[in-house]
Amino acid sequence: MTHSSQPADPGALGSRHRSRGEFDRAEPLLRAAVAIEQEAVPRSDGRLAAALNALGLLCKDLAKYDEGRALYERALSLLESAVDLSLGDIATLYHNLGGIEHARGDYAAGERFARRGLEIRSGIAGADARTIAADMVALAAILDGREEYEAAEGLYLEGLRVFERSPEADAGEIAVALNGLGAQYARRGRLEEAEAMLARAADLKRRTLGPGHPDTAVTLNNLAFVRQRQGAFDRAAALYAEALGIFERSLGADHPKSATCRTNAERCAAAAAPAVAD
Repeated sequence: MTHSSQPADPGALGSRHRSRGEFDRAEPLLRAAVAIEQEAVPRSDGRLAAALNALGLLCKDLAKYDEGRALYERALSLLESAVDLSLGDIATLYHNLGGIEHARGDYAAGERFARRGLEIRSGIAGADARTIAADMVALAAILDGREEYEAAEGLYLEGLRVFERSPEADAGEIAVALNGLGAQYARRGRLEEAEAMLARAADLKRRTLGPGHPDTAVTLNNLAFVRQRQGAFDRAAALYAEALGIFERSLGADHPKSATCRTNAERCAAAAAPAVAD
């Protein structure tokens, strides 16, 4: 009998590591899962598409945007040509394509993908309301990037209402909507509202994801921005330092999120420094 060090389901294990922010452990497993599905006889296009999508999600986390988009597009091609067409999975891939374009700042492309995903999902009979709400929140984030604040705000609020009214309310979904809306309010100067939403989002993420997860750090960075604009420089600096430590440990010092947070911390320190006369 031969024994292999490869886990029975590397894709499932890799996705669990990714959900915990353990990206260095997730990557080899998710790449192995794609290789296994590509070599399977007979090959299942649905399983291969799922493996490609899972690896694409990780590529977005790691800022490997070109590779992530290529993986999503390959998965989409497989599903769109499949005999047993899965509209829900196709909608998810459009959602994810929108997300990766949002992450790299191509908001026009991101909006096209996100709207297509929302359109497909909304047309599915019996589609889950929470999943549609997640598509709305994702589109809201892209519209924020385009400074279409009122349209984005409406989508955030509707998504948040759906999440909070659901009998199976998910704290993670609520936190994502609160973070997006709070960040928008911070940029628009609505600091008290922003502070309340971001503080709640940070608490939810700490409890559901853990205090060292990079998604928690995103909200800590946003909350630090609010504290800075309120003139609470010491509290802002502490939050920036916490967020930066998380980003650097989980994503590396050169990741765009680490670089952005580091710049924010430096600007906060400069704003807090007393003026020196010549």
